[in-house]
Amino acid sequence: MAILVDFQKVREDNREVEYRFGLVTGMDRRLVIQKESQEGAPLDGARDPAFAGAYVKILRSYRSLGTWPERGAYAA
Repeated sequence: MAILVDFQKVREDNREVEYRFGLVTGMDRRLVIQKESQEGAPLDGARDPAFAGAYVKILRSYRSLGTWPERGAYAA
């Protein structure tokens, strides 16, 4: 089974960053990452493969670039 998850940053402040994310059919979900701890959570509470893929890809991008990515995609 293949998965493609798109994400886009919608908000960032000094404490957290928020992204829209979702499968190819639409980015209708949100996730928030606490900057200090780098802990993330989906606002709908569903910690499924789509959330995990987007979250891990965002963190990897942040750690390699030093800035929170504006947008991107996770494919597996």
